[in-house]
Amino acid sequence: MSNYLSVKITPDFEQRYPGASPEATECAMNLVLTADLLEKQIARLLQPFRLSPASALVLSILADTETPVSPNQIADRLIISRASVTSLIDSLEKHGYVIRQPHGSDRRMLLIELTDSGHQIAGQFRPIVHQHQHQWLNVLSVQEQEQLIQTLHRLQAALIHFDA
Repeated sequence: MSNYLSVKITPDFEQRYPGASPEATECAMNLVLTADLLEKQIARLLQPFRLSPASALVLSILADTETPVSPNQIADRLIISRASVTSLIDSLEKHGYVIRQPHGSDRRMLLIELTDSGHQIAGQFRPIVHQHQHQWLNVLSVQEQEQLIQTLHRLQAALIHFDA
């Protein structure tokens, strides 16, 4: 990776921020940078489909389920607010990719289901994104990828713990 893209901490970091860790800050900042770079690459791939990464994730969640899903379930899977999910569903519905259905037992609730067009578009963009993810992460061996997954899971669990 080019030096101009990676985040480096200044040598006087510990003097300027007593009790902080330069390694922890450099890790956090580089994780954010990496996530941003991945999201930009995925957004670029989704552009021909007129989808955002978030809306593509909604379509992917729906494509992986056999039955319609509630907006709350989508919000929980994406770790975003119900209001954000509603906005994504509105956009996907305008494109004809999803439909809202009344819930069978709770009249206040809606269920979201993919249309045939939604299934078709998900079948088109998902292989492209997954193939590129394979190429991007191929800079790491399978063992390094597995180790990264385990490390990220530990970090995610720790961050969730701090949130509780």
